Amino acid sequence: MQTISLSITAVFTALLALMLVGISVRVTVLRARKKINFFDGGDQELGRAIRVQGNFIEYVPMTLALMALMEGMGARHWLVYTFGALLLAARFAHAWGLYAGVFQARVVGTSGNWFLLAAGALVVLGQVA
Repeated sequence: MQTISLSITAVFTALLALMLVGISVRVTVLRARKKINFFDGGDQELGRAIRVQGNFIEYVPMTLALMALMEGMGARHWLVYTFGALLLAARFAHAWGLYAGVFQARVVGTSGNWFLLAAGALVVLGQVA
C-alpha cells in the first residue's frame, strides 16, 4: 500500500486549527461577558466575532482540502507552501479587518481566500488532466 505524505498541509492545518480555537474562544468570552446565549443579541462586537468564526468555518475546510489534493497529487512543494502561507495571511487579514473595522483588510482576506479556492481548483484539475 502506497502512503501519501501531506506534511505541508498538516502544518498549515494545525496552525489554522489553533487560529480557529482563538477565534472560537473570543466568541465564547464575548457571549459570557455580555450574557448573550443565542445569535448576537444585537451586539455589533459579538456579531463581528461570530462572522469571523462563521466565515472561517465556511471557507477554510474546502481550501485545505484543495491544498491536500495538490500536495497529494505531487504539486511542487514551493507551490503548496505558498498556497498555505497565503491562506494563513488571508484568514488573518479577514479576522483583523472585521475585528478592527478595517474594511480593506476584510476585502483582502475574503478575496484572497476566493482566489485560493479558484487557483487550487484549477491546479487540481490541471493535475488530473
